[in-house]
Amino acid sequence: MIRTLDELTPDARAAAQAWLDQMVDAVQPALRAAVREDLVAHLCERLDATAGVPDVAQVTLAAGPISGGPSSGARWTRRLLAGWRLRDLAGRIAATWWNPAEERLLVPRAMGLGWDLNLGAVAVRLGVIEPDAEAVPFTATPARAFATAAAVPAALAAAAVLHYAVRGRSLPDRLPAHWNAVGVPDRWMPKGRAAAVDVMATVVPAAVAGWAVRSGRPGPERAGLIAGATLFASIGATTTVARSLGEQPRPWLGPVLAAVGPLAVGAVLVGLARAGRAEEIRRDLEETNE
Repeated sequence: MIRTLDELTPDARAAAQAWLDQMVDAVQPALRAAVREDLVAHLCERLDATAGVPDVAQVTLAAGPISGGPSSGARWTRRLLAGWRLRDLAGRIAATWWNPAEERLLVPRAMGLGWDLNLGAVAVRLGVIEPDAEAVPFTATPARAFATAAAVPAALAAAAVLHYAVRGRSLPDRLPAHWNAVGVPDRWMPKGRAAAVDVMATVVPAAVAGWAVRSGRPGPERAGLIAGATLFASIGATTTVARSLGEQPRPWLGPVLAAVGPLAVGAVLVGLARAGRAEEIRRDLEETNE
């Protein structure tokens, strides 16, 4: 993800500008400024500074033609479709879930159709971090901070394993597989299968996070991998607890399940961002003293 087209290489920027000129010429003169702004945002959300001409071509092809004004179906399709490429997915997750410089709370998803919550904007509104705290988020974050962040999904995995190791024999032979709108179980599965699902749902993300720490990948990619791992591990751990609550209605269960993931991911990303900011300040002070 980039903030302006000036961050692209000269060839990629020229290709993007040529596409913009072609698309803007297809709309009414009174709408051209608004359409161009929208299309520039579309490109910036889906390209990074290393993108080449083929990447620009792929993004512009997916955008489709301009068929009308600001309320046209094509425009809303471009807003909703965030790209389906697996390439650079981890970096896109980090740039989408954590972008303090972007004021919008809801942004096009890093992968697929719909919207993601920009936790960076939430943190700014809560006063947890400044919108310009880092030049490029997570690029200065030290390795020890990534290792600490990866401990979160690891702890959730350990909690799920410990839960079944300690309470497994006392749990009923069948456990909830699904809950209705008021928090009452309406589908069931054998205890052994539930245990296997919950353990895998937490252990696999923990392993991914651990691999990310040791991978040597760029900071934003490691942040994206750990954030995604934290989301899945937190959902798995919360589901593990929910299965043991019995058959009584629990209307709060749905909101809790929906909130736990973003809260855990937000805490991890805030920690990584603050560690990166502290590292940038330390480097600046060292350069000043020299």
